[in-house]
Amino acid sequence: MLTILLLQGQKALLGRRGYSVIGGKYGAPRRVELRGWRWAALGFCLLVLLNPVFLPYLALLNAAFSPNATTLVTPSTATLHNIVFVFTELSSTQLALKNTVILGTATATIGTLLALVIAYVTTRKVIAGHRILGFLATAPVAVPGIVLGVGLFLSYTRPPFVLYGTLWILLLAFLTINLPSAYQQLQAAFTTIHPELEEASRILGATRLQALRQITAPLLRTGVIATWCFIFIGVMRELSAAIVLFTSQTKVLSVLIYDLNEGGDLAAIAVLGIAMLVITFAVVLAVNQIPMSGGNAGAKLRNG
Repeated sequence: MLTILLLQGQKALLGRRGYSVIGGKYGAPRRVELRGWRWAALGFCLLVLLNPVFLPYLALLNAAFSPNATTLVTPSTATLHNIVFVFTELSSTQLALKNTVILGTATATIGTLLALVIAYVTTRKVIAGHRILGFLATAPVAVPGIVLGVGLFLSYTRPPFVLYGTLWILLLAFLTINLPSAYQQLQAAFTTIHPELEEASRILGATRLQALRQITAPLLRTGVIATWCFIFIGVMRELSAAIVLFTSQTKVLSVLIYDLNEGGDLAAIAVLGIAMLVITFAVVLAVNQIPMSGGNAGAKLRNG
């Protein structure tokens, strides 16, 4: 209730304010010449990143290649035993990895499309009940994941919809958890695109779908791709709902790491953590290869 009240208060405070991009292009960032201070600035940035980023990653690498996770690895003591054990001897690894990738891809794709439709309906006020739709898309942020998991467990372990024991119930949980943030991101992206761009294309003879495809979609490309990545990464690390809903056949990497932590196997946890990092980095790098520019939308509009 407190979260819902805060969200409504935010809407009341910012409801009359807004901004939009008419031309569809963002200005280039202004460069500041640091001259001799640039090395000091670089050192400061590296220092800030040391504790939350570099040290944990180094600790994972050390534990993954060390015979003892709590000792510092050296070239003479480095071993691949932990990696071999996790990927060949630990029976749950392959299934958990497969389930995680399937759920991450499906949740990111469906969640992005769903958030895209809801964000368009609410920002453009296409239907009369757009406020209720926006509220329903945001409301799950107030529900803890473990509480949501219990609710889904009680709902889908009995007829008419028996989903417990399948990946479908985890997909529903992950969609519900990630929908609010995805909706907020895409709503903000829609807000920056002035409706006059679509109206101008309609005046020039385009249908609503043509305006969305040729004008709005290119300008939203960056936001949509970022939202997809955000959901995928969120699914990779989601534990609160999965710990309630998983079975032996629907286990995901986060649950497997939790089980290994209960057994105190830090080396196997480090290997799985590195595997999750590799998957995440691979997805981010692949997405960065997609052209992000939407600047040609203005040219399409001018050319009819």
